[in-house]
Amino acid sequence: MKGIRNPDLEFTHYFPFTFITLNCWKTKIIMIKALVFIVMLINFFTGYEQSFAAEEKKIFIVASYEKEHVCGNPQEQGAIKGLSKEGWFEGMNLKVARYYMDTKKKNITPELMKKEANVALQHIQAFEPNIVITLDDNAFREVGLPLASHDSISVVFSGMNGQPETYNKKIHFMDSRDKPGSNITGVYEKLYVVRSLKVLAAAIPAINGKKVTAITDYTPTGNAITKQFDLELHDKPTNIAWELLRVKNWEQYTSYISQINKDNNIAAIYPVALSLKDAKGHIYTAPDIFKWTIANSKKPEMALNYFFSKIGLFGGAAVDFQRMGFVAGRMAGQILNGTRAGTLPIVDAPDYAIVFNLKRAKELEISIPDSLLTAADQIFQ
Repeated sequence: MKGIRNPDLEFTHYFPFTFITLNCWKTKIIMIKALVFIVMLINFFTGYEQSFAAEEKKIFIVASYEKEHVCGNPQEQGAIKGLSKEGWFEGMNLKVARYYMDTKKKNITPELMKKEANVALQHIQAFEPNIVITLDDNAFREVGLPLASHDSISVVFSGMNGQPETYNKKIHFMDSRDKPGSNITGVYEKLYVVRSLKVLAAAIPAINGKKVTAITDYTPTGNAITKQFDLELHDKPTNIAWELLRVKNWEQYTSYISQINKDNNIAAIYPVALSLKDAKGHIYTAPDIFKWTIANSKKPEMALNYFFSKIGLFGGAAVDFQRMGFVAGRMAGQILNGTRAGTLPIVDAPDYAIVFNLKRAKELEISIPDSLLTAADQIFQ
């Protein structure tokens, strides 16, 4: 069959192998590109494996909450994502330890908080982390502040409701928010109350001229949120009247909700009592309080936390706790990459996310305008 050959496929013999030479130039280019890509991947992963082995760093996360808490868990997840954005991956070049102080449900007294903080600090001493990330005020106040000016540990806080300047009076850790100057920086949990009220008015136009009632407790976080309300609403009037109620216990909270249901002048509530004890000593935390509120309240609820709406609150404009943790995680990653903590400004939480729970809206017979639903970041069914 001499003289007959396929123009696109030619066999070339070379002992001890037989190669197939492809005459199609397009196929050759594709093969070359594929080989180059494979070599690049091998070099990439080989280099990273060597880097991971040589540059492992340590992060210690201290949460004010119990494990899987509706406020703590999103921040923790966000922090891990933020660290990975800066090139630090748990289980590869990053070792992460965690401690949950459980100060919202179990260790709620100042004495118990300090006891938990001492345990956390002992773990930190043994673990020898490069950075401690604190979630919420109790963890920062009891664990983060004592580490101010530490020689080898930086501190990044997330979800701080108290004013940094107030904490700075107790233990100096910053020259200013823009230039902290020490080993501590982080993310302040700004609530964007005025904007939240405007979103609520867009969702429920009939609310204009009526009143929103906020409810806070007397825990350290409750005190801090109350102060935030005062600061954010100062000299920023809206068409919606604002009322603040403070509750000392579970019985008082349930009584207030009953009274609010009967008041036609109150168009919505902003429930941020997150830890309450009843007369028998039982402690109710955010999920418990909100579950009861949804079952017994006849008013739409503004949601402080993006994930509170997922639990069942009506919604509106809420702080995205995962994004807030993400920012803190990126800060921690930048510090691991060589930036001094004191040169990173203390920043406000990222702007609010618009979120609604349509099941709750239906229960309350509220029809949210389509234009607002289209603009929402998240809708829970």
